[in-house]
Amino acid sequence: MGSVGEKLLSYIDTSMQRDNNYQIAVKMLENYDALKDMSIAQIADMCYVSKASVSRFCRFLGYESFKEMHDALGIDYPISYDYSQRFFCNLTADPHAAFLDYAREAQQNIAATISEKNLAELPKIAYAIHNCCRVAFFSHHFLWDTGRYLQNKLFSMGKVMDLHLDQASQLACARSLQSEDLAIICSVGGSYPMRYVDVCNSIRDSKCSVLAITQNTSNPYWNQATFIMQCGESNANDTGKYGALAAIDLVVQQYLLQYGSDAFPGASDFAQQHDMV
Repeated sequence: MGSVGEKLLSYIDTSMQRDNNYQIAVKMLENYDALKDMSIAQIADMCYVSKASVSRFCRFLGYESFKEMHDALGIDYPISYDYSQRFFCNLTADPHAAFLDYAREAQQNIAATISEKNLAELPKIAYAIHNCCRVAFFSHHFLWDTGRYLQNKLFSMGKVMDLHLDQASQLACARSLQSEDLAIICSVGGSYPMRYVDVCNSIRDSKCSVLAITQNTSNPYWNQATFIMQCGESNANDTGKYGALAAIDLVVQQYLLQYGSDAFPGASDFAQQHDMV
């Protein structure tokens, strides 16, 4: 999900092997701006591999064919999507003031996430994660990385969470869910159900429990959600991600509170000695 460039970067960042696929990814990144004007034969020559190897690599990245990947190269993801014209003007006029405004927006989202409503839901959310058969995380772009953070934290407390980067793998995961499972959908603006209709329809059809982490709580898709955590109030200048990460951290800490005591064997004795329980 996201641009071809994001997929290539994710691949080389996580690859355990320096094989043909790795070399193709590196070469494509080094010549990324030229790729949209290159044929499969030209890319193969550039990477010193066969056209068949390039086709296999495209499928490995989650595209059905070289053509689908090549078409995706034409979709632009400029950084201006994340920041407003006004913010950039303020940034050029007075960087320090712009940084402070940005920090205030981020802090407001974090504070709004730590709401009484969210806090009241946390024990039930942690219980659902702990007792479900499978838990799977669905998102895209930066929010996928918050899922990896959650995956690592849950694993350290004995719970394995499914997490897949590309749309095809997320769809396969969604189609495999059962009613006793839990799907976590993290989408600050609430656009994930509209962008990835097949994935979300499969989640709905599975009748599994759903935790939505979003600012757009009015999205009709969330009508079938078991839990909704509102992660802040504004995504101006891409500050919504701080609310999403705060929501993930709240889930981690609540899970730690309910199910992670084994990591702190002396904590209960300490609490009793200091009248903390």
